Amino acid sequence: MAYTTTTRLGIKKAVPGSAQPFETAVFNNNYDLIDAEAIAADARLDTVEALGVTQTARLDGIDTLNTTQDTRLTAIETLNTTQTSRLDSVDTLNTTQNTRLTAVETKNSEQDTRLTSVEGINTTQNTRLTSLEGINAGTRLTAVETKNTAQDTTLSSYGTRITATETKNTAQDTRLTTLEGVNANTRLTTLESYNANTRLNTIEGYNLNGRVTTLETNFNVYDTRISTLETVIDGGTP
Repeated sequence: MAYTTTTRLGIKKAVPGSAQPFETAVFNNNYDLIDAEAIAADARLDTVEALGVTQTARLDGIDTLNTTQDTRLTAIETLNTTQTSRLDSVDTLNTTQNTRLTAVETKNSEQDTRLTSVEGINTTQNTRLTSLEGINAGTRLTAVETKNTAQDTTLSSYGTRITATETKNTAQDTRLTTLEGVNANTRLTTLESYNANTRLNTIEGYNLNGRVTTLETNFNVYDTRISTLETVIDGGTP
């Protein structure tokens, strides 16, 4: 005869084949153990049930939150679709702007090259203008004009003096005839036909310094020739 006990509650039970007789005390003790376990389990079930109510409330809150979040996610997905469309437009615009900027950069490079060339030409022209300014053409032309005025006065005086000479000295008629052969009027007309003003304007675009120097030399020659004529007419007396 023998007993064995269960692992969980320690309930005694007869070993099969041992012919253990039934004992009321053992039977009652086993029921007490079962009852105690049921009471303990009932308390735990109450706790589980209470926890289930709490968790149900919490799950309801989660369900509500999930519904709200689902609505918000739907709005976000809609917004994302809209933003995706807008971003596609931005990408397209960016591509267009990039193309335009590339064209602008290319044009800027071309213009920079042209400006560099213009700056080089400007430097050269500035050097040439500085050279022209150094010639001091204005001052020299003023001097030529002054000399020309003096020569014009001399020529006017020369004409008056010829008339006076013809009146007071007929003996010089032969010499005056010879003087007339010089053809001063024709030569002066020729000089006038040179259109000095236009030629001076042209001179400004050419080798002004050399040409003015030549004019000065010519006027000096004219001055010498006029002085010679005055000497021939009346011995050089003004």
